[in-house]
This record gives sequence, C-alpha cells and structure tokens, in this order.
Amino acid sequence: MVSLLPSRRIERSVTAISERDTKAAAGRPLWLSKEIHWDLLRLSVPTVISTLAVPLLGIVDTAVLGRLPDVEQLAGAAAGGVILSVVLQMFFFLRMGTTALVAQRWGAGDRRGATLVLFQSMTIAVVFSAALILLRRPVSVIGFALVGATPEVTALGDAYFKIRVLEAPFYLMTLALTAFMRGQGDALVPMYIVIGVNIVNIVGDLLLVPGTWGIPSFGVVGAAWASVIAQGSGWVAAVLIGWRRVRDYWDRSWLRRWRQLPWQRFFAVQTHLFVRTLVLVLTFAAVTSLVARLESATLLAAHAILMQLWQLVSHGVDGFAFATETMVGMWLGRGDQLRARASGTAALVWGLGIGTLFGAAYLLFVDGVAAFFTHNEDVIAVVVSLGWAVALSQPVNAAAYVFDGILIGATDTLYLRNAMLLSTAVFAGIIAAGWLTAGLSLPLIWWALLVFMAMRAVTLGLRFHSGRWVDMAERAAAS
Repeated sequence: MVSLLPSRRIERSVTAISERDTKAAAGRPLWLSKEIHWDLLRLSVPTVISTLAVPLLGIVDTAVLGRLPDVEQLAGAAAGGVILSVVLQMFFFLRMGTTALVAQRWGAGDRRGATLVLFQSMTIAVVFSAALILLRRPVSVIGFALVGATPEVTALGDAYFKIRVLEAPFYLMTLALTAFMRGQGDALVPMYIVIGVNIVNIVGDLLLVPGTWGIPSFGVVGAAWASVIAQGSGWVAAVLIGWRRVRDYWDRSWLRRWRQLPWQRFFAVQTHLFVRTLVLVLTFAAVTSLVARLESATLLAAHAILMQLWQLVSHGVDGFAFATETMVGMWLGRGDQLRARASGTAALVWGLGIGTLFGAAYLLFVDGVAAFFTHNEDVIAVVVSLGWAVALSQPVNAAAYVFDGILIGATDTLYLRNAMLLSTAVFAGIIAAGWLTAGLSLPLIWWALLVFMAMRAVTLGLRFHSGRWVDMAERAAAS
C-alpha cells in the first residue's frame, strides 16, 4: 500500500502490503485491514502537525510585535496578514490537484508522468506568484478598503503586505513540491520543511523586529522580511530534496516545448479545484462580513470563539482527508477499486470518530470552554447559546472533509466544483430568506453555515456511495 519510504522502495512496499491485505481480508471487510489504518495514520499524523504549524508564522509575528510599544504595528501586521492569508488560500487548489495527479501516476508506476505533473505545477506556481507580485498594489488597496482600518494601521499594514507578498513564489513552489512528495506517499519531509520554516521565522522575528545583537529594530517591516526569508529557506530545502527524487525522470526538453505538453487534464483538474476553493473562501468571507454587519462587539467576540472551536477539529480531520487523497489516488492508479474504496471508508470512520468525540465534548463542556477564552459574561452567554451548532457541526464537517479527500484523490473535480456551488447557493438562500423574514442574526448565520456543511457532506457522500467517482477516475486516466 502507500508507504512513506523513499521513492525507489515504494513500489515494493505497495506490492507486499497488497498481498498481506488480500490474505487478511478473507471473511471481513477490507476497510478493517490494519495495514490500511496504519498507513492512514502514517500519512495523517505528520500532516496534522504540518497543518497546525502553518499558522505559527502569523502567531509568532503577532507575539513579537505585541511587545513593541506601538500597537499600530501589531494591528498593521494583523491586517496585512489576513489579506495575504485570504489570497494564498485561493491557491490551495494547486496542492490538492498536484497530490491527486501525482498519486495516480505514481501508483500506476509512471514516474516520468508524475514528474511531468510536478513540472506543470511548478510552472503554474511561478506564473501565479509573478502575477500576484505585479498586482500587489491593487490587491493591497482593495484588501485594506474591505478591512476598513485607520490610515496609520493601513500604512503599516500596506508595507507589511507588500514585503510579505514577495514570499509568494517560494510559498507556491514549495506547495507544489510538497504536494508531489505527498503524492509519493511521503508526509514526513513536508512536515520537516514546515517545522524548519517556522524555526527560521522565529529566529528572524527575534532578530529583526525588536532589534538585538547590534541589529536595529525594523518593527513590522522586520517581521515581514523574517517571513519571506523563512519561506525562502523552505523552498531551498524542498528543491534540494525534490531534485534528488526526480532527476532520473526529469526531461529538460519540457522547458523548450512546454506548449506541446499534455495540459488538458492538468488544467481541467486544477480549474475545477480553483473554482471550488474560490467559492469556499468567498463563502467564509461572506460569513465574516455578515457577522460584522451585526455591529455588536459581543456578537463579534462570540463568533470569533465559536470559529476557533470550529476550526480546531478541522486540523485533525484534514490530516485524514489529505492522507485519503494520496491513498485513493495511488490505488486507483494501480487499478484497485476495492482498496481505494476501503481507504476512503477507513478514513471516514476515523473522521467521524474524531468529529463525534469533539462534538460531544463541546456539548458537555461548552461553559468551561467559553470561559477559557473570555471572562465577559455576555460573550460567554452567546457562545453557550450557540454551542450546539459547533457541537453538531463536528461530525458533519468531518464527513465533508473526508469525502472531499476521496473525490480529490479520484480527480472527480467537476463534481466537487458543482457540489460546492450548490452548497453555497443553499447557504445564500437560507441567509436571504432569514434576513428578509426575521432579520439578520448570529443564530441565522450559524444555521446557514451548518446547513452549508451538511449539503457538502450529503452531496459528496452520495457520490461516494454511487461509485461513479471511480468511473470518472478511470476515464480521466485513459484520456
């Protein structure tokens, strides 16, 4: 099955585990195979650590800048960081599509084809990052207009954003390289790269922000450059490690004849995922905007706490979703539909288990959890009143995330795009109907958000149950 071993040993590991699975599966469902669950854990645990480590760049910037006497610098970095984060989230499609396509090629034993996918992904990363750098001024103007910060905060945030946007080429190319590694079944090296990036960022912040060892204080500008340097170091590490894996399959003529390369399937998959990701980002941006319209500091604070609880579990379940992308892609590449289904089912069991466990904990201990975040009684009361929504959403979210991973691994991306559009339309319909009849409220927003996630889980779950995602993967591979 899927292995975290170096590339030359993956094929032997897949064959050996396949034989053990076949013998062990007699008389019981294949998804109960311990090898499947073990591989899920080997792929998901490092991914969870990587996912939890990603926000640390912004957290470290905040912690170091928060010790400066000028609070506007912290506010500027926070505003600029939010804008950059939203923009970069739109490019997550590159990671998903690359992982799935590489996993299918790698599972089929097509090393050259998998390397070609990496070349295509790197090309797109360079093009998009160059466009983002060229458009950084209008992006900054639009972003800060939407944020609505004071002139002082906007000026500092604009300086922070325009420096940090220079990390886009490093970030996107590293995203493509680590997605290639995950497609090979290696989640450890991407984790090490993320940890290394955060260590460099911490050191850079401590040196450049307050000023130390004779280095002057650069404030918010220093924090931005520390992040750029950190991402650059991650890119260097990813390139050095990645080159060792692809040098035997890399074709230098690809640079010369890039127009003649088979782009159709690559662009189809990535375009569908881009639209899906864009709609998802805009939906959550709409949620933030709707809450802001309530013009209540208490409701804003309560919503922020609820979203922290919502997102906490997603990091854990996302690890299983990412692992499923790799496992499903590899098994479909080998033409083994049974193990592709079994991998998806096993991941679903893990996801639902984690979601249900945390949902029950939220339901039982919501008072204490709310008090951990704030001592304001009014905010606690709002959080407690909507605790049921966060609790109920956890298993629903888990199912949506895992089904996402299954269909991404199968490159059933057109259906994923359409399911996201339908779910967002239902979300918008609920908001519009509730707003017109009873007025906008925080419970209405959370009801709509819960239904949105339920729609995602149901539409994707029906697709998984139908088995048509397997047919789509086989047709795409044959085309």
